[in-house]
Amino acid sequence: MAIDDILHGITTLVSSRVQDKLFSGTGFFYDKLSEERFGPNKDWSSIDMTWVVTNRHILIPPVDNQETIPDKFTFHLRRIINDIVEWEPVELDRSELIKRARVSQNSDVDIAIVQINDIIEERIKVGVEEKKKYMVTFAVRKDDLPGISPLGIEVTHDAVIVGYPRGFYDNFNKYPIVKSGIIASGWGLKFDNKPYFLIDAKLFPGSSGSLVISKPTNIALINGQLSYSREKQYAFLGIFSGAPFYQEDPIDLDDITIIRKLGFDIGVVWYGHLIEEIIKNGATLG
Repeated sequence: MAIDDILHGITTLVSSRVQDKLFSGTGFFYDKLSEERFGPNKDWSSIDMTWVVTNRHILIPPVDNQETIPDKFTFHLRRIINDIVEWEPVELDRSELIKRARVSQNSDVDIAIVQINDIIEERIKVGVEEKKKYMVTFAVRKDDLPGISPLGIEVTHDAVIVGYPRGFYDNFNKYPIVKSGIIASGWGLKFDNKPYFLIDAKLFPGSSGSLVISKPTNIALINGQLSYSREKQYAFLGIFSGAPFYQEDPIDLDDITIIRKLGFDIGVVWYGHLIEEIIKNGATLG
C-alpha cells in the first residue's frame, strides 16, 4: 500500500460542541490487535479495538476554566458519492461519549481516546447493503512504536505531522496537510519531567491532536546493517498537543491591559506509548 494512501486515510477531522461553543482539531485512528496470529506465515491478526485519538483539551474542552464533557463529539469517515469524496460525520452524544471515552489518570497528559470499532463495522455493513462506498480507514498500532518498530529514533531526526492546521486541508479529496520538522529534545526523555518531547516545527491551531511519525523511508540502518523495504515504513512517535510560549509582563494602558505572547516555533508531542497505558488503565469520563 502506498504511503500516500496510508497517511491520507489515517486521520480525521474531530470536534466537540459545548452549547454554542465548537472546539475543532485533528484525530487519528489507532488499532489494538489480537495477540493471536494466523495465516500461512502467522503474520495476520484480528482487530480487537479501534479508537479515535485526539487531545484531551479537544475531547473535554475547558469552558470557564473547567473541563467539560461536550454535548456532542464528532469524527468523520470518508465516503465516495457520485465519484466525489465526502465527509460523513459520526456524532456521539454526551451519554455515548461517557461510555466510550478514556483519558489518562494523569490530567496533565493531553491525550484522549474514544472506542469506535463497532461504529465503523456497522457503517461498513450498512454501506454494503445500501451500496455506499466508504474509503479504507488505516490506523497506527503498537507495532509502529519505536522500540517495537525496527526504525531507530533520536534527536534531530525528521518528524512528520499529519493534520488539519486551522481547518485547512484538501477539501476536494478530503486529505490532510503533511508538515515536517525535527525532533528538538532528547528522544525518550521526559521534557521538564513530563512524558512528551519537542519538535521544531511551525504549526497552528487545528493541528491539535495531529499524528506525529518519523519520516517514511524504505532504506534504514537496522542493527548495524543497511536494510531495504519494498514499501516505505515509519515509526509512530506521538500526538501533537500545542506550542509553548513566553508571556511578557503586562502593559497597562488607559482602559486595557496588553500581554504579549511570544512563541518559539516549537511543538509539544506526547509519546505514543501513552495510548496503550490509557487503554489499559485510563480513566472514564463518568
